[in-house]
Amino acid sequence: MSVPVEASVAPWKRDLVEELKDKFKEYPVVGILDISGIPAKQFQQIRDILRGKAEIKVSRKVLLRTAIEKASEDNPELGGLTEYLEGPSALVFTKMNPFQLWKLLEENRTNAPAKPGMEAPEDIVIPEGETDFSPGPIVGELQQAGINARIQAGKVMVLEDSKVVEEGESISEEQVGVLSRFGIEPREIGFELRGAFADGTVFSGDVLEVDVGETVENIKTGYRNALNLSFQVRYPTKDSLRLLIGQGSSHAQNLALNALFLTSETARPIISKASSEMLRLASFVFSKNPEAIGEELKEKFAETSSVEKGKKEEDTESKEEPEEEVEDKKEEKEGKEEEEPTAGLGGVFE
Repeated sequence: MSVPVEASVAPWKRDLVEELKDKFKEYPVVGILDISGIPAKQFQQIRDILRGKAEIKVSRKVLLRTAIEKASEDNPELGGLTEYLEGPSALVFTKMNPFQLWKLLEENRTNAPAKPGMEAPEDIVIPEGETDFSPGPIVGELQQAGINARIQAGKVMVLEDSKVVEEGESISEEQVGVLSRFGIEPREIGFELRGAFADGTVFSGDVLEVDVGETVENIKTGYRNALNLSFQVRYPTKDSLRLLIGQGSSHAQNLALNALFLTSETARPIISKASSEMLRLASFVFSKNPEAIGEELKEKFAETSSVEKGKKEEDTESKEEPEEEVEDKKEEKEGKEEEEPTAGLGGVFE
């Protein structure tokens, strides 16, 4: 009877899988990164930028899959990440939510040299000015690429801004060489987040692509609409209750005023209104028959008339300034104007 032979697994592979299993327990959010086409230099740059915010683990796809499957034994929902393991991949572990992770990766994309055949993301222009190139065959190379270059005073000069490639146009191998000479890196690269796990849910990368400003505005608009709806249908909520009570109080006070119903809040305006109407009626009666009202009201009307008359006289006086005063002020001003030059001349001749 033959005994099955267990496949031999290198110790470093076992250790890596165990390490990744521990990372799944340590971090609440795990993502799958697409790292294809990223040069080693840019890969390290992005990795350094993310240090302290996210931890990246790169390995063979089969080992990453094994680690996810092992971790999903304790957390079955994690198994959904395996469908995003396509092509060169890496695991990213973080404590920020998946949307913040996506934004962080998007904000930290970096530039790289152009590749032959790629489409220009925008117009690529070589600016006018002096270059660091030594005179020689380089001038012909630049001219062949459409750059207006000449040798002046022993230096290679670009005589005017020269568009090398238009937006959307394919970049040729010759143009790649020219752009490289000028240090122009039009290719934007970075880690693509294919999917992420958080709070028992696996999110695809396209779901995580959110415009924060637009989302905030949508939430504000939704809140205002919901508040307005609950207010209009008189549905009490934490936010609409204050508005509903305020409106109810205003309606109740208005009803009490119209019905002349005395309360601590309506007594003053009702009495004030009654007093005002009484005085208007008494004034009308007084104008028809002064003897028809009492002495107290007569004195009040007399005082009011005296005050109004005095005010009108003051207004008239302030508008009509006597001619003599106007002339005096004019002469006084002219006298000052004459004195000032004279005083100045006296100082010169002393």
